[in-house]
Amino acid sequence: MSGFSGHEAGPYEALRRGRAAVDRLASRLAVNGGTLREVTATQVLLAEASPRVCFQEFTSAEEAKAGADWMWWWVDRGGTCFGLLAQAKILKVSGRRWTVDFGYTTKGHPQSQIAKLIEAAEPYSVPAAYILYCGDRKYRATLECSRTHGGVPCRDRERVGVSVACALAVQEAAKFHQSAAVVEVFHDAVPLEDIASPVEGLDEPIRSLARELDEELARFLRQPQRGARRVAKELLRPLERIRLGQFASAATLERAAPAAGALFRDVADQGHFSVPYLDHVLRGLRTGVPDYVRDVMDGRTPPAAVTDRFGGIVVITDADALG
Repeated sequence: MSGFSGHEAGPYEALRRGRAAVDRLASRLAVNGGTLREVTATQVLLAEASPRVCFQEFTSAEEAKAGADWMWWWVDRGGTCFGLLAQAKILKVSGRRWTVDFGYTTKGHPQSQIAKLIEAAEPYSVPAAYILYCGDRKYRATLECSRTHGGVPCRDRERVGVSVACALAVQEAAKFHQSAAVVEVFHDAVPLEDIASPVEGLDEPIRSLARELDEELARFLRQPQRGARRVAKELLRPLERIRLGQFASAATLERAAPAAGALFRDVADQGHFSVPYLDHVLRGLRTGVPDYVRDVMDGRTPPAAVTDRFGGIVVITDADALG
């Protein structure tokens, strides 16, 4: 257990420190013919980000069954929080071919790992995501993406060595882009350290095709956000872009049972995703901290229903703090 004590750094700086440590390790391993592994990368990331970022690590024995690694929670100073269930993946290259094995299956479990990840998130009413370990700029030198970010070539972006990608967006990329899915996912991934507490600029408005949006939700999509709210908005952003490319006639707002404490309700536009994408992401945005997250914050061990299922829990407190 690594607990949070003091405010010597904001969440951005703590995660930047962790990401830089992972980048250095990946670079050193590559020079010596080694390969970074997901478990090691996560341990280095969190160890370097602590004590500002607190975490508990559990057994990973259930990973193959659940299709998930860690639960991540961003908790704002006012108590609003956002959680996601994340699978760690390494961006791999062989020659000039880039891969991430999103379609991985395990013996006796024909369901793909991405489908299991989305399914595993259901009982906890959080969205599914991937934490991508993408190496440093030298490692990404042959990754081809013709698009830019603020005039910077996609592969040369700063801070993307550890990034976050929504699992539904990954699922769509795997379905429609096949061998180019990795490039598509990498382009849409958000640097982990930027996702809640950016140091550059404000997030852009999101245009939604869903009809009958509650005014509070419409305002959330239009206005800049910080902390837990920003994490939810950035996870939703690539899905809304994909949704705009689907048939507008299918943009109906179905009604669904809301997650307990959900900040937004009745947000179940299905589109052509495998699950209603608005509900899938926004159910993770809560008005209060779940008990098992509070356990980690207070130094207690969560119940077995949590510890037996995941590799661990990460809690980023004061997620809306500057820096």
